[in-house]
Amino acid sequence: MTGAPLLSVRDLAISIRMADGSLTPIVTDVAFDLEAGESLGVVGESGSGKSLLSLAIMGLLPGVAEATGTIAFEGENLLTASEDRLCHIRGNRIGMIFQEPMTALNPAMTIGDQIAEGLVWHRGMSWRDARGQAVDLLDQVRIPDAARRAKTYPHEMSGGQRQRVGIAIALALKPALMIADEPTTALDVTVQAEVLDILDDLAREHGMALILVSHDLGVIARMCRRTIVMYAGRRMEEGGTREVLTEPRNPYTRGLIRAIPRRVTDSGRLETIRGTVPGFNRLPAGCVFSDRCPERIDACHSAEPGWTYFDNNRGVRCIRAMEEGNR
Repeated sequence: MTGAPLLSVRDLAISIRMADGSLTPIVTDVAFDLEAGESLGVVGESGSGKSLLSLAIMGLLPGVAEATGTIAFEGENLLTASEDRLCHIRGNRIGMIFQEPMTALNPAMTIGDQIAEGLVWHRGMSWRDARGQAVDLLDQVRIPDAARRAKTYPHEMSGGQRQRVGIAIALALKPALMIADEPTTALDVTVQAEVLDILDDLAREHGMALILVSHDLGVIARMCRRTIVMYAGRRMEEGGTREVLTEPRNPYTRGLIRAIPRRVTDSGRLETIRGTVPGFNRLPAGCVFSDRCPERIDACHSAEPGWTYFDNNRGVRCIRAMEEGNR
């Protein structure tokens, strides 16, 4: 690759201000680059900090959250940008598909007007022209009878159709970067596949970079060239998706792969990672995964391991990752 990356995240940390005024770290030490047209998956269990990462990039963190570090998009640090500047960038250069379209869509506006709104606001189009463009966008995301559906309201559509509307809204201004936060949550398998096909086709057609946030490794494997595995607000592993899934170096990554539903033990029981993601105010000493890790040793409880790069920009956070026989 030549030139600066489209998105460059360095030393990103996100903390939540508690009622007593203290700050509780939620996400720490996140860093990655994303090239134009590249696809990046961010995977991990619920509570791993994936959605906070996407909201930080969009400049949509809740008021109690504070972010430090650098999120450089097209060379501009979004963490120091004014709200007016962020409003210009959102939608115009960065689009986002939210996890639950029923809450993301305005129940009092027609589908067509919600798609057209960004075109009127950012492009200065007339409402008439923008509504015509909205129909074209609904057709692009494969909603049948698009002209009629543009006049309906969110509650009159199925979950899969609402998610397609979310894609149309995010796509309307042809952003350079699309962020999709769990875009197939609560959709059945058939509809999930259709939504992913649409997202993949449109990203390729428009040359958009894609950040796909998911807890589903199957979705990440299908859609993304590179993958970051997160746990308790930390990067645990990063690399090419094929390499991460076939040669995982972190025990947490291996646990996620073993827990894929189609992978069962000889006894027919689904493998799981014992325990749950700890609260951010009660992380274990040392490695944040140490209390759940089947491969832990005493040293894992002593200090949190640093981030180590190896093999052509692959990275891992685990003191045992480079041990022979632990690959």
